[in-house]
Amino acid sequence: MARLPRIAFVTIGQAPRPDIVPQLVRQLDTEIIIEEFGALDGIDPSEFDRLPLSPNQITLHTRFANGEYKIVSADFVEQRIAALCEKLDQENFDFIVIVSTGLQHDIVTKTPLLNGQTIVEAWVQSLSMVGCRVGIIYSVDLQGTENIFTHGSAIRQSVSYTLPGPSGNIDDITSNLRNCDFIVMYSMAYSGEMAQKVSAQSGKPVATARNILASSLRMQLNSMTDTRARERKNIAVRMSQAYPQLTRREIEVAENVVAGLSNKEIARVLDISHRTVEIHRGRVMKKLGVTTVSGLIRQVLVL
Repeated sequence: MARLPRIAFVTIGQAPRPDIVPQLVRQLDTEIIIEEFGALDGIDPSEFDRLPLSPNQITLHTRFANGEYKIVSADFVEQRIAALCEKLDQENFDFIVIVSTGLQHDIVTKTPLLNGQTIVEAWVQSLSMVGCRVGIIYSVDLQGTENIFTHGSAIRQSVSYTLPGPSGNIDDITSNLRNCDFIVMYSMAYSGEMAQKVSAQSGKPVATARNILASSLRMQLNSMTDTRARERKNIAVRMSQAYPQLTRREIEVAENVVAGLSNKEIARVLDISHRTVEIHRGRVMKKLGVTTVSGLIRQVLVL
């Protein structure tokens, strides 16, 4: 068993988000290590009551840890997210996932990053470019039309969309979208249950931003798993060729060490005792002429 993927989920409010992240993760069909971070973590919600918003300012409607919702400046949130992602980029995550569709600016990291805004927008654009009329459901009176599409001019030209309030009537929404082929609920706040209601009322297929982001992350995880499996197989073959003095069990222990597993995890994977793992690892290091685990890993990776 390889090391579980470690994923940082970043939201625009405060972590954790029990109303969003668990439902998203359930769609991945694989076990992962989840760590949640919020752009506004550590800030008292009352502070935003003292910060007036100008009429033309782009805003985001977001949730705080106490369950309270606030309308906040998009620029302020984006600055906080950029700084947070820069910090997370140094913490050896396999992926950073931004769970939002309201960000205006790209964020660049060395760690593979999935930005909900760009992923959902690209998904909608791909449908539009093949002639599909996509209807967008988005809460405009809380977040502003400027937030919907940041990159895709083709989307602006080909998509019809309706902008209901946060508790908009589904009948009103779907009547405005009756000429669409497909409906996208363009906010991470929209749940699967809400999508089912819209689909039942409209008779159209419906996807939520959560579904689209989860699908993208699932593909990335599958790709990473396949790559790791190939790498482990290649390591085993290279070690057996370069070090014929190693036994099959010693090679198995070594490849798990290189994969980042601890002695305890290796023992569980190979169904042997912790002490047996230590013995095999010691024999491998002696046969390869190294004295540290880091030396063992370097020796194997240069094969």
